[in-house]
Amino acid sequence: MIEREQLEMDVVFVGAGPANLAAALHLKNLIKEHDELIERGRRAGKPLGNLEIGIIEKGANIGAHILSGAVVDPIALRELMPDFLEQGCPVDSTVESDTFWYLTENRAFASPITPPPLKNHGKYIISLSKMCEWLGEKCEEAGINIFPEFPGAEIIYDENDRVLGVRTGDKGIDKEGKPKENFEPGVD
Repeated sequence: MIEREQLEMDVVFVGAGPANLAAALHLKNLIKEHDELIERGRRAGKPLGNLEIGIIEKGANIGAHILSGAVVDPIALRELMPDFLEQGCPVDSTVESDTFWYLTENRAFASPITPPPLKNHGKYIISLSKMCEWLGEKCEEAGINIFPEFPGAEIIYDENDRVLGVRTGDKGIDKEGKPKENFEPGVD
């Protein structure tokens, strides 16, 4: 049996994509708000304190596996971080106009109207890779632990099928799945 290092976390997110990075930041903000309300006597209960929140990511760095660009509606981003532009969010440009085109084999026709779901005026054009890098920096500033090059390999359950954690992938495995000289077991 392989002996594995155990890293204790209260919450673990698997994958450092934009949703998990934003969710980890939101959770950290909710914990802070909860504790402040208790401290001021405006909420009953116990403070949660400094819960250990971690994000494991298979890439060598945050954003390494995020290749596309995107048009972002800033509503959710403003809820998460009202001053996201002032904090340096990597916005490439703002959508100034929309045109919907019908394409045929030989021609293109501009539609007189743009279907509502395709209207992007006022939204932001971004690189998702840069956005993830930036959100990763914000997570680290907030005290969230990020572990690059730690791919999630399997979920760990207890005897009652309750999730206990995540095992990261072993490193230094050959094509047949056998340990090489540089073998390192994954972390639980």
